[in-house]
Amino acid sequence: MNKKSRRESGLDQLPKLGITPYLELLDKTADGETNRTSGRLGLLMLWFSDHFLDAVDVELAPFDITESKLDLLLLLKLHESREFISPSSLADRLGIRRASVTAMLDWLEKRSLILREPSEQDRRMIHVSLTSEGRRLLDLVLPTFWSACSSIMNDLDQEEAILLDKILVKLNAGIEKRLGVGR
Repeated sequence: MNKKSRRESGLDQLPKLGITPYLELLDKTADGETNRTSGRLGLLMLWFSDHFLDAVDVELAPFDITESKLDLLLLLKLHESREFISPSSLADRLGIRRASVTAMLDWLEKRSLILREPSEQDRRMIHVSLTSEGRRLLDLVLPTFWSACSSIMNDLDQEEAILLDKILVKLNAGIEKRLGVGR
């Protein structure tokens, strides 16, 4: 059986396990200080964040862009009034390695969505900015992006949405403080 046939038949697919085996592993491997309920919630949030990004990327696919690349374009848009935006400042704000930002900038520049230019004050420094094509893409993509973000919350009623907002703002503030980053 060839690889494609194996994949189509499900032979290459790992079975879905659900959360129980993970919780059993948590009980066996976490130290005594780890709160099991918090560990479970953290795991669920991690899974949710992975699925959330996947769902948004599916919606953005017709525009040939991912959420991570869109996030970089959004930072450039929101900081357009700044005189200088460096690749390292983008990496710091996004919380990713400089090499990852360089790869994203290469991809975006190849598509004429951003421009990298040497700084006039220090030619060793690079300034990153949106091109008119990058602004046009944002104008096209953002309605779909906001719709995708909104639709993921459709299973919540108004009261649940308000409570989740309060919880996520609190958790986000805590993790930003812990990591020393922020949007």
